[in-house]
Amino acid sequence: MFNSTGFFFPTVVLLSNSFVDVQPPTTPEAVGTTEAPPHEPQNEMCHGMFECFPIGPPWTSARRPIALYPEKQSKIDVRFAVFSGRNRTFPAFLDLDQLDSVHRANINPSAMIYVITHGFLESGKARWIEKLLNLLLDRDRDATVMVVDWGKGSNPPYNQACANIRLVGVIAAHVIHMIYEELPLPNLDRVHMIGHSLGAHLSGYTGQALREKYRLRLGRITGLDPAELAFTETDELVRLDPSDAQFVDTIHSDATPFVPKIGLGLYEPIGHLDFYPNGGYNQPGCRREFWKRPNTRFVSDMFQFFSCSHSRAYMYFIESITTPLVTVSCDSYESYLAGRCFDCRRDGALCVGFGLNSAADYRRLVALGRLNPTPYAPIQLFFRTGGQEPFLLPNLKIVAKVSDAPASVAHGPEIGRLVLYLHAAAGGSKSDKIYFNEQSMLFEPGYNYSTIIAGYSIDRLSAITVGWEYDTNLLNPLTWRLLSAPRVFLESVTVQALVPPGVTLRMCPASQSPITTNAHSLVSQPNCKRAHPAT
Repeated sequence: MFNSTGFFFPTVVLLSNSFVDVQPPTTPEAVGTTEAPPHEPQNEMCHGMFECFPIGPPWTSARRPIALYPEKQSKIDVRFAVFSGRNRTFPAFLDLDQLDSVHRANINPSAMIYVITHGFLESGKARWIEKLLNLLLDRDRDATVMVVDWGKGSNPPYNQACANIRLVGVIAAHVIHMIYEELPLPNLDRVHMIGHSLGAHLSGYTGQALREKYRLRLGRITGLDPAELAFTETDELVRLDPSDAQFVDTIHSDATPFVPKIGLGLYEPIGHLDFYPNGGYNQPGCRREFWKRPNTRFVSDMFQFFSCSHSRAYMYFIESITTPLVTVSCDSYESYLAGRCFDCRRDGALCVGFGLNSAADYRRLVALGRLNPTPYAPIQLFFRTGGQEPFLLPNLKIVAKVSDAPASVAHGPEIGRLVLYLHAAAGGSKSDKIYFNEQSMLFEPGYNYSTIIAGYSIDRLSAITVGWEYDTNLLNPLTWRLLSAPRVFLESVTVQALVPPGVTLRMCPASQSPITTNAHSLVSQPNCKRAHPAT
């Protein structure tokens, strides 16, 4: 199956470097239309029953200097493919000119209707869409999945694709309204629209058109790493926002905070719930530099480098269908990593299921009075993932206490990184290397140090191997070791689970021998029953 994402990301990066320098076309032919020229922003381009599309403010702004008209409907050629539990291979196609197409599509009006749409330089045949729709139908065989395929309108230039999703979003609204009228549906509470990248904002346009034209509100929109370029810090009319559906949740996987135009996804919260796996950027397992991998093809490396974090949003969401994961709200990822937002019973933190399960938890918190949906206030939720499938692993708070015994105090502070290997009780498996701290830091005798990791569930955890990595820096005297080898004396490791809340394990080393680069220590619960003097 053709997957054009590999061409998408290099194109976006190039465009992001030159976006503000592009001048709008001055002839109608440049945008594929015979109507008003786009250099007059007060003019509108009209598309019959789908109404008119202005390109003046807020469609143009300091953050969005270029706005084009949507291309003709015939050129975009958007298609609506309907799949059901009885028909996953050969979809039915809906046609606004044929009302009977709704009745022939096997849409169950009493069950969920999922609407999925892709992003720039993709099509409805993308493999992730195929996997998502099949898992949704596995979960609920009575459900219907409709794929919005606007692949012919998702081609470069990027500015034109941004314009095209405005028209596609309105067309999708007409199709959903046709389903609502023909079946009929009591409301759109069971309609859930899911869009990746530009498809996230397309979903917002659909919700907005349904609200303004038909006084209907989509039940839910999920934005999978909504596109950043031409949408960050723009008016709510231009991008996905909470008014576009009864519930809007977003997953931010390729956004860099405070540095616009670096990540491909938005960092700013734009939903009722905004999830930030691994802080919302630089997903684990995604390489930072494509040229450092030997003996590989250049195009494959480009694909991996540019697509990896951006694609993780839909990979995480797909995995959430079969793997529940609880996340917690916090004011920042740094606070979350420090363990300051890990107890949902205190400090106002909220625990919410990630991905497909988030809507039910949101409604539960509203019913309990812990959330007030009006006035709108964004809720940011953080969690860590693994670097390979399965990605969604239970998050654990790890507190390492450095011993204050005489030998530890005599040795003094140490700079380095603690390394963890988790041991499972059943099967004897051991996790890959997990860094307690990604960057070298100072560990002092008698102090506690906290972090959050993704690993085994706490009921599977039997022991932890703790290692030490030491980096020498000629400019930092604290790293100089002339008379003694780098070492740290560990008193205990405490593990706290987010779910079930309040469950903790305290593990200790078998002896108080120091941990060095060559000598690891196995900590477990039974060892805490006896004390050992530091040596």
